[in-house]
Amino acid sequence: MERSKTSLRINIQTDVDQIDDVTEKLKMLTDALKDGSDTNEALSYIRFSKCDEVIFNVELLLQTIANKDDFKMTFQPFKGITEYLSSLEMLGEVICEGGEKPLPGPDHVFKVEKHVLHNGKVADDTSTCWITGICRLANEEFLLSDNNNSKLKLLNSSYHVMSTSDVPDRPQDVCSTGQREAAVTVDGGKGRHEILLVRVKAGKIEQMRTIKCQHPCSGLAHYGGQLYVTTGTALHVYDMAGSQCRQLYSDETGEFTAHRCAVSSDGSLIYITNLTHHQLITLNKDGTKLSTLTHPELQYPETPHVTAQGHVFVTCIDPGTVVQVTEKNTQQTVTTLAGKNNGLTELYSLCFNSNNSLLVGQLNNNNIVELKLK
Repeated sequence: MERSKTSLRINIQTDVDQIDDVTEKLKMLTDALKDGSDTNEALSYIRFSKCDEVIFNVELLLQTIANKDDFKMTFQPFKGITEYLSSLEMLGEVICEGGEKPLPGPDHVFKVEKHVLHNGKVADDTSTCWITGICRLANEEFLLSDNNNSKLKLLNSSYHVMSTSDVPDRPQDVCSTGQREAAVTVDGGKGRHEILLVRVKAGKIEQMRTIKCQHPCSGLAHYGGQLYVTTGTALHVYDMAGSQCRQLYSDETGEFTAHRCAVSSDGSLIYITNLTHHQLITLNKDGTKLSTLTHPELQYPETPHVTAQGHVFVTCIDPGTVVQVTEKNTQQTVTTLAGKNNGLTELYSLCFNSNNSLLVGQLNNNNIVELKLK
């Protein structure tokens, strides 16, 4: 039921964000019209026409929201629950009618229906793309870190590049820190170790400020106002001001034993890929190791990703697969979902979209692969 409520809240917030977006555009245009300093009639007419167009889009958006089906949630209890309670694994099922169908529980194993390629290259790119990080923002926009071109790239809901922003060195990973805000690890191996904080406004990427670090910066995740940063051999936690830093986990047995990380939606679990020893490490919020997963299909694990519902996905750079990790009765299982037959080559980063699809970023490849799941 909580998963269904979370899904509903996301849908409502999306509507609110869309209204805020068009309101902001309309305010900019009306302020320009009210400014009496501009006597250019042609320019004023263009602004008036754009206002008229935005108002039409607002009315259409409001009508679309008003016509959405009501969302109804009921609970269906099992018969004889009192008599057989001790033998039941669940108390019942949450039945949702109308609206978007919520995702299945974390023990559901997905299958790939098909894959679609989306071009992430822009005209002023000087090299082939290395998409090392992907995160989802409001309005189904996505922020990418292109390591090879030292750029951030903003995609719209159709996965087209809307805008870009140059960064001072190679971006390693990116994570959402708010509806339209994100953090980026920047580390070129030449003494620059930084976390760059950015925001998206009116379809543009704005760089706000930088947190300087005293260690390499690789993987990145965010929860509850804290940034989780991997160094290759350790996991550090920062507050958003960058004023407090503490080491939560360390493993000095190899070069990439704490490679990349992900945090569950409630902050209780932290997933770390151990590239050196082909492992997925699970920690609790205090940094205590809960499990170490080793599996034949978990080879060179690169980037972990956990959905709001608790589904865990991992990219494996060799042999080039996306796997899903499920757990039942403390037993973890690894299932390969996609590989070379799905357009994957040197896959690296990934992000789950609310429309039951995974976006996969690759090295030395301009294509972002969308895996449609069922």
